[in-house]
Amino acid sequence: MSQRVKALLLGCCAMHVTAAPLNEAEQQAWTTDIDFYAEQMKARHIHPFHTLTEEDFKHNIEALKVELPRLSEAQVETRLMAISRAIGDGHSNYLMMSGPHQHFPFRFKFFGDTLKVVDATAEHHELIGTQLHSINGLSVAEMFTQLAPVLPGVDNQFSEHNSFEYYLSLHKLLVGLGIVEQGRPASFHFIEGKGAKTLQVSPVSMREFGKLSSAYSRVEPKLTKQDIGMPGITLSLLESQKAAYFDFASYPAPEQVMSHCDALQTTLRSAGSRYLIIDFRGNSGGNFYSGLALSACLQPLDQIDWMQGVYVLTDGATFSAAMSNTAQFRQILNAQVVGTPTGGDPNHFAENSQFLMPNSGRRFTLSKRYYPFIAEQSDAVYPDIYIEPSWDDYRHGKDTVLTELLVRLNGMLITGKTVPALAE
Repeated sequence: MSQRVKALLLGCCAMHVTAAPLNEAEQQAWTTDIDFYAEQMKARHIHPFHTLTEEDFKHNIEALKVELPRLSEAQVETRLMAISRAIGDGHSNYLMMSGPHQHFPFRFKFFGDTLKVVDATAEHHELIGTQLHSINGLSVAEMFTQLAPVLPGVDNQFSEHNSFEYYLSLHKLLVGLGIVEQGRPASFHFIEGKGAKTLQVSPVSMREFGKLSSAYSRVEPKLTKQDIGMPGITLSLLESQKAAYFDFASYPAPEQVMSHCDALQTTLRSAGSRYLIIDFRGNSGGNFYSGLALSACLQPLDQIDWMQGVYVLTDGATFSAAMSNTAQFRQILNAQVVGTPTGGDPNHFAENSQFLMPNSGRRFTLSKRYYPFIAEQSDAVYPDIYIEPSWDDYRHGKDTVLTELLVRLNGMLITGKTVPALAE
């Protein structure tokens, strides 16, 4: 177990927290819930101690129960998140958001080491595009060190960054870690160019936060999306590149893919598409058999350049089934992976079951399957062609990855050469 995980489990989340500790009835209720969590972990996870030893797991559980009299609810839940994270797979998580919670009114995104505000509520609209410097005097790097040992949905360093972008806004988690105080606004410090701004910010409801995603719309390249009857997947035909671009944002049911396959094949044959681009960026997963159904639908199309003409786009949010399909498409479609590494590990625990704690009503998930998709040891699917989005492109609505790939395809059409499958 890493030193930072040990530090958290031993109580580093106690600093600066003003939330009231649990009363006796709450302590008893949480003791029952914690025991239920531990029992299910040992009984229902396919291989619970693949990373954390059973001895360490038992110690962490008992230490948490002993310390209940001095902990607040937020601290208890943060400790459960840390124990789940220490299990070591991105599908076994304690879900703090299954209970009452609020968020700070911002969405964040990393560009290199810089954390940008990419959306905000109307009250803070002027902060969109600024850089977050600190919260209550803690720098982004310092907060990353504190949050990393508790973040859910993490298989590797890439999904860790992706999870941090989201969970940095979760007020209850920051209370549990002692970064902010219950009932008090937090001091947010932002940088824009050579200027700076410090604001006292209070959390908002999940309803308000849920309206946020990104204030920046993609305008380049220009795409005309078609509904192909497969919810979560849209098609854009790029005539000048003879390419069919699939924006695979989420997963339909396999039957929905299969029932619309004939129509899709007719569309692609009529368009004369020679290249396929399947975009799994931002896709956190679903039923990977739906992705396999799509690949089965595409394979009969002899017009496609099956040697060098299939591309899969990925980023740190490409997780679970989307990562699985990426690894599979590299094999069965001979696809080249383009973009940045996946957030999912190709040899991973998956297919989680969800459990309800008897008293608090909080939920947690446990992995029940293991998928070794590649023979070699790796923590991600790494791209054949590495292209990292830039902040300047993003804020101007330019999709760096797709634009650069289309430039390469244009070069192929002019010269008759193939796209080089080398990281750049």
